[in-house]
Amino acid sequence: MKALKGFEIQHQCAQCDHRDEGFFCDLHVSNLHIFESLKITNAYPKGTTLFMEGQPSNGVYILCQGKVKLSTCSKDGKIIILHIAEAGEVLGLSSSVSGSHHSATAEVIEPCQVNFVRNEDFLEFLKVNTEACFSALKQLSKDYHTAYLQICSLGLSNSVADKLARLFLGWCKAATDDGDDIRLKMSYTHEEIAEMIGTSRETVTRLLKVFREKKLISLKGSDLIIHDKKKLSSELDLSE
Repeated sequence: MKALKGFEIQHQCAQCDHRDEGFFCDLHVSNLHIFESLKITNAYPKGTTLFMEGQPSNGVYILCQGKVKLSTCSKDGKIIILHIAEAGEVLGLSSSVSGSHHSATAEVIEPCQVNFVRNEDFLEFLKVNTEACFSALKQLSKDYHTAYLQICSLGLSNSVADKLARLFLGWCKAATDDGDDIRLKMSYTHEEIAEMIGTSRETVTRLLKVFREKKLISLKGSDLIIHDKKKLSSELDLSE
């Protein structure tokens, strides 16, 4: 097991401080004990690759702490970030259930704890455990909905500015609302934002400047402040 300085590993799922309502976090305690007997716990630093697109699946990765980006790459090297996974999500689930190769690359973007379960053990766990099987079904459904929203954003937007605004508006759903302002913690680089909407870093930098000049947003350190969500929507002809 790898160790990270200042990063505390939670070994027992039932007693985990980070346990919350999620796909596997809210299993009944008896089922969590069974799961604990199957998992291998590791901590990974930023930049670690958990699995790569095209590799055969050998298990699932339950993300307990931290964030992981899932991306795909074209033959000419263009990268699109498909999703930013957060604590509670299961990575590689679709590949494990279908027995196919991974359709994305999973890279750690902040120190994380991951519980790994081999395919054979995980699939057997699902076969004999209705609650766990239903949790897996809920995550697959969420993954489908996330993919649907991304396709709509990339395919139906009239411009790159629309795509960027849609991305920000999507982040607003889980943000702190400070009166008319919505404050977001933007821990992503311009390059990573570009990969989320299928454009270049230079274009993102230029559009952020345009948004600031229109007083749609402001940047303070790592905080992105959206001054008026409705104005951002109407200004770029977007629906709420």
